[in-house]
Amino acid sequence: MILCAGEALIDMLPRDTADGPGFYPAPGGAVFNTAIALGRLGTPVAFHTGLSTDLFGTRLAASLDASGVENRCALSDRPTTLAFVTLHDGQARYAFYDENTAGRMLSPSDAPSLDGIDALFVGGISIAVEPCAQAYEGLAIGHQHLPIMLDPNIRPGFIAHEPFFRARLARLLRAADIVKLSDEDMDWLRLSADEVLDMGATTLCITEGAKGVTAMTRDVKLHVPAARVEVVDTVGAGDTFNAGLLAGLHDAGALTKTAPSEDALRAAVELGVKAAAITVARAGANPPRRDEL
Repeated sequence: MILCAGEALIDMLPRDTADGPGFYPAPGGAVFNTAIALGRLGTPVAFHTGLSTDLFGTRLAASLDASGVENRCALSDRPTTLAFVTLHDGQARYAFYDENTAGRMLSPSDAPSLDGIDALFVGGISIAVEPCAQAYEGLAIGHQHLPIMLDPNIRPGFIAHEPFFRARLARLLRAADIVKLSDEDMDWLRLSADEVLDMGATTLCITEGAKGVTAMTRDVKLHVPAARVEVVDTVGAGDTFNAGLLAGLHDAGALTKTAPSEDALRAAVELGVKAAAITVARAGANPPRRDEL
């Protein structure tokens, strides 16, 4: 089973109403979306975050259950994080309301049981803010015997102390076996692909939006083009790709601490690209089920 550890929040998605522009509350969060997508793809998955007992937290918990995701969350009565989304040519931009929320205030003492867990996925905005970032870093650093996938999903506007965040990200990059970065993440990091691999990862995937995905190990480099679809919005696209990649590696028995074969890597990337194409063709983070692929 794969444990996804990171933020769960409510995406306030823009909607036109009879009274003018408005927002629709939809379950979201990068790591939450990946867990939901994995569950819908039929991959055994659990999820850990700080989850509120408020009405939004209850809705997030119900979404986990509906998608077959095991809930290993730490509950509190603090509010749920909200992310107001605006779209610019279909690309999502976010304004986060996160102070003193259930997810933000997660601590290392809230660590979940790892019984039955054989891989770990971490990342998202949850590794950029305190104190929850300490909890997720501790979970990853403390379980390096497991294969670990990292997607930092870097949001520069969300980083309060850049040097501190860069140091934490360097530690996580050294702990991770599989790393997914967007081309924008690569620009912000100011690292080459070889430098990322030299930090310890066995596999690196670089997503480039409509251009597709380049995946590499020390011995293999391949490119999978993006599927041609009419894009509604990009909310959840990268998160769904992560789930497809993990599901494909899991299906092939290649979700390990060693680099996958070229065939296993290509099949997993293709699954991720195909799943992400369905997500961008509909509003919000709404990953496909396996029978939709």
